[in-house]
Amino acid sequence: MTEIGEALARAATMLDLGRYDEASSLLARLVSAEPGSSRAWCLFARAHLGSDRFAEAVEAANTAAAIEPAEEWPHRLASNALMHLGNHGEALRAAAESRRLAPGYWQTHVCVAQAALAAGQPAVAAAAATEARTLAPNEPDVHFLSGKVALARSDLDGARDHQERALALDPAHSGAMNELGRIQLRRHDTVGAIRHFISAARTTPGEHIYSRNIDVVIVRSVSRMIYVFVVVAMVLLWLPAVTRTGRLPLAAGFGALAVATLAYFAVMMTRLPREARLLARRTVLNRRVLAALAVAFGGVAVAFAVVAFAPAATIPQTLPIAIVITILARVVAAARLRAPLGPPPPGNRTSPTQPYPPTRRR
Repeated sequence: MTEIGEALARAATMLDLGRYDEASSLLARLVSAEPGSSRAWCLFARAHLGSDRFAEAVEAANTAAAIEPAEEWPHRLASNALMHLGNHGEALRAAAESRRLAPGYWQTHVCVAQAALAAGQPAVAAAAATEARTLAPNEPDVHFLSGKVALARSDLDGARDHQERALALDPAHSGAMNELGRIQLRRHDTVGAIRHFISAARTTPGEHIYSRNIDVVIVRSVSRMIYVFVVVAMVLLWLPAVTRTGRLPLAAGFGALAVATLAYFAVMMTRLPREARLLARRTVLNRRVLAALAVAFGGVAVAFAVVAFAPAATIPQTLPIAIVITILARVVAAARLRAPLGPPPPGNRTSPTQPYPPTRRR
């Protein structure tokens, strides 16, 4: 093996190990010394993809394609980078070109399927995934992608079957574990979803998007709980007007609602796996959830106080004010929960909405 060949093999190993910055430094020197090497440029594109430098990845992949126009790999790499840049039409065209150049290569069909999914063309994605399964029925990535296509078409059973098949072929396929979590979310099984996300995080510790998914699930659960709390509170606010009684029914109703809601929250948190609870405590999510609960409970308490301490004759006038306060509390609490969690660390390319592309040359 030549010196350049050994250096390229070393760079490929670095990329497989996730050492993207080291590989980038080495490959920058290699493409400078050997600018006509399509493989060096493809590996450089992979390094850029791993570090979330998607524009640079497109440029490197296009350079490789110009050097070897008949090679399909540069087009797959470009398609993946273009998807992350949001250029879904161009990504699909690049994927289609890779398939045209290598129609018997299953990776090109997977590339078309994931680009079509991102472009909102599930029928095209389904056809490409079917062709990929025909060519490589025992490849876990093929079933993983087929499961994503099935989920996009709301075929939950089919999506689950494909992801379970992917895990049977590769028990360490964290992407399939993540997708099973998404399927459980669609089935409204919060605890089951979190268990799958935790399995994915254990299998691939560097992919922080899996732990981010746990945060998202907890946020959704708390948001739903606050919504129910506020709706029941608004119903209870009508008690004095309906029953013509004073403050006692209102105070009793608010107390019972608060206790029931907090008890539900405690039960919900104890049902979560221990890892999920520890993870939530270590992140900004813990403060966010507590702040949202404080806003919701505080706003509803003020609304109840407005009605409870108003003279009986003025309840019809104060009731709309209390309702508005309650709605505002819900809106502010929801906004607090929906605030961005912040970008995941570089190199986390597998998310509920992003593709899981096999970018390596096999």
